[in-house]
Amino acid sequence: MTKEFKEFYKDRDADYPHWPNRVFTVAVFCKESFSPKTIPSYVEKDMGLPIDEVNKMNISSGVFYAYTDKEVRSRKVKEVSKYARGNCRQCTDFTGDFADISVGSVGTPQGWSTVILRTKEAKTLFKKLLDNDLIEVSDNVQMEELNKVIDLNNKQAKKSIKLAQDKGFKLPFVDLEKDKDLEGFIEKGHKRNFKNLEKEILQPGLCVACGTCALACPCYNIEILEDGRPYGISSCLPNCGCCYMACPRTHSFKEILLKDQEEPEIVCARAKNPSAHSQDGGIITALITYGLKNDVFSKAVVARSDSKWRAYPFITNDPSFIKRAAGSKYSIIPQVYGLKFGR
Repeated sequence: MTKEFKEFYKDRDADYPHWPNRVFTVAVFCKESFSPKTIPSYVEKDMGLPIDEVNKMNISSGVFYAYTDKEVRSRKVKEVSKYARGNCRQCTDFTGDFADISVGSVGTPQGWSTVILRTKEAKTLFKKLLDNDLIEVSDNVQMEELNKVIDLNNKQAKKSIKLAQDKGFKLPFVDLEKDKDLEGFIEKGHKRNFKNLEKEILQPGLCVACGTCALACPCYNIEILEDGRPYGISSCLPNCGCCYMACPRTHSFKEILLKDQEEPEIVCARAKNPSAHSQDGGIITALITYGLKNDVFSKAVVARSDSKWRAYPFITNDPSFIKRAAGSKYSIIPQVYGLKFGR
């Protein structure tokens, strides 16, 4: 939370003293995501696997895999991509530029992960895992391959953005990317409310279902339902606008927010004893598990899924649960909203 948000919250949110002092973020390389019912339906109808028997899904080297205890089936990612959510096609943030750590399989051998360490805390935590012999590291990152995928993603995103703009859609997260008037945006933002968010972001289909608006609302006016969409349930506070300002689609200010970021370190890594359900090198599971066991983190918000692969955020301080929750769900999840349950 910015200083402005903290100051505003003091007198308006009874939970304010319980807000976390620091939120440590881990991102996965991501080109597209899917609605809650899309992937389970595809796996059952097109791949012929009962969804309640699937225990792992993975995308690697242009191939989508679905695993059961008995077999593994695969399809080319191009076949699956046609079911991706439309607004993912306008995203240029393939590697999660705002995260402390970003992890993905692009640019590394099978069973390893490319790890981008962007903050001092991230580099310190990573070194502790290395010192405790929990991970192994190599400098075998194929930067040419990684940059090629990033460039391709950006090229496709810019094409989609232009198509949307040509149709008359306003894309604030694009238009404000190089805007430096953050104070002006905050002043304007306090005059906005959820109805503005509904009109400018939800109705045009720009919402990414992250749940930040519901988390930011000091009066619990916004709920996230099973479809991942936020809904206003009562009237807003006057001169609030927290939901509008917190939404990552109403602004960007990327240059301002990243101007003090450290020079990132990029390495190839994998966990020594990864969970059976972990993606590639199992680095994220190892990081969070170590953090909880050693009081680096008080709690962690992770993605959990039921037998039908419907995913939802879950907050826990139990390291053993992290291994059970390992693996990507390939579905939109209001992950940020999960922080609400830690307030």
